[in-house]
Amino acid sequence: MRYDVIVVGAGPAGAVAARDCAGAGLETMILEKEYHPRPKTCAGGITAAAMGLLGAALPPEIVEARCSSFRGFYGDRVMEIDLEQDFMVLVSREIFDQWLISLAQSAGAELKQGERVTAVAAGEREVTVSTTKGVYSGLLVIGADGVNSTVAKTVRKPFNKKDLAFCVCADVARGEEEGGWREAIEIHYGQLPMGYSWVFPKRGRLSAGMGSWLTNASGLKEAFSNFLKGRGILEEQRSKGGFIPLGGIARPTVSDRVILAGDAAGYTDPFTGEGIRYAVASGRLAAATAASLISRGAPLTRLHLGVYERNCYQQFGSDLKAALFIARMFQYFPKALLGMYFSCREPFEQSLQILLGQTGYRQFYRWLLWHTPGMLRRCI
Repeated sequence: MRYDVIVVGAGPAGAVAARDCAGAGLETMILEKEYHPRPKTCAGGITAAAMGLLGAALPPEIVEARCSSFRGFYGDRVMEIDLEQDFMVLVSREIFDQWLISLAQSAGAELKQGERVTAVAAGEREVTVSTTKGVYSGLLVIGADGVNSTVAKTVRKPFNKKDLAFCVCADVARGEEEGGWREAIEIHYGQLPMGYSWVFPKRGRLSAGMGSWLTNASGLKEAFSNFLKGRGILEEQRSKGGFIPLGGIARPTVSDRVILAGDAAGYTDPFTGEGIRYAVASGRLAAATAASLISRGAPLTRLHLGVYERNCYQQFGSDLKAALFIARMFQYFPKALLGMYFSCREPFEQSLQILLGQTGYRQFYRWLLWHTPGMLRRCI
């Protein structure tokens, strides 16, 4: 059987792409190297902006905590902000990803698990995908197979080390007396250059982690262990690590009969590390592109698939570019900018509006340009 669309990877980008492709009447198959549900290195935070893109209501039983409060820490400085609405919900990625896969299957997508893709070859009339268990053919491949994407080898060179971040995280036990964890997330700055630590509340446990740009990540695991001890969190479970591509960098994301989405395309927030929002957005745009071109019988060439790149840039790519510029400002002037952030509430409040989806990084960048001189004078 030849499929219309073969989706490689069953994470958020792949699952929503498969759901939308199948929902549009395309013969769709998902190839996933793991067996779901499976553990995933991720804090499990889904921003309000990301939820608005899902196209489906998140079942209440999946949500482990709703967060409307933020606590920021920098040295001996503390910033607490309470909003009137939730800017983030916290989930178990195993359960969340499985739910997205079930939506794709309900829409008609076929799922094959435990099959690692080994090669992708695009021809004039079809694309061939080889796995550890067989060979499949289709009209188009959507590569949503993560930062170490096999599909991406047909599109671009591997990510450069300077264009990656690295994070470690672990679920740790918490005592029943820590009731305040239910509503607030904690972000700690200053342990490593170009990075931060987090503590997120979940059912009966905490999700803790630390991340930094890879060029600054030397000693990160030791720093994370020291952070947990200093924070007084209960015994650390075994931490897991993973790479995150820095978004906002111009990269090719399509080639003949191939589209990349999510981490495979490099679509993550370089300022916060958020990936689910852009995985969902790019997965849905990939599916829309596939459905439009295939239904019209249009050629699935690099030229015609370029509409996907343009749509991604228009919807969120230009915003990620602005986010990268802001992140680099913090790389060059960390003490001054963190001092400014912790001298007044406005920068944090503006940042939280981004998580809510009420504003974007381009607007935030213009806001910083206008207000930074005055805020810096207050810090001196």
